Amino acid sequence: MPRDLRCKTFADIRAELHRLGQGSVETTGNWSYYQILTHLTKGVEGSMKGVKRDMPWWKKHLLGPALYRLFVFRGYIPRGIKGPPSDRIEGNEAEALAAFRKTLDDFEKHEGPWSEHPILGPLNKTQWVNFHPLHFQNHVSHARKKGEAHRA
Repeated sequence: MPRDLRCKTFADIRAELHRLGQGSVETTGNWSYYQILTHLTKGVEGSMKGVKRDMPWWKKHLLGPALYRLFVFRGYIPRGIKGPPSDRIEGNEAEALAAFRKTLDDFEKHEGPWSEHPILGPLNKTQWVNFHPLHFQNHVSHARKKGEAHRA
């Protein structure tokens, strides 16, 4: 079961990464911690370099912006949004963590251009800054330090 995790800023992301980095991490979902970190790295990179996905005009300019506003207003991305199926993959968590931290640094220095989100449509830097912590908390809520008691 995922834990309640709230992240609003990149500082919150870094604090949680530091906290989890103090021991072994286990996950409660289908993905390993390595997969979560790799996915988050690709997401932040995608906001700078682009993600190719064709969307109908109405999704890109009507549905996507409405979903973005809803996510930011609520302060979370709802669980259960289906992505492509994936088998669990284990990998080097330390390398994945270092890559994610570097990508966060790169993002903060990046001045544009900004890419479209594959579902939410066009986002500017402020919107990406709001989105990435929500995306992080959505996935990292499935990770906890090994032996850590469940916190709802």
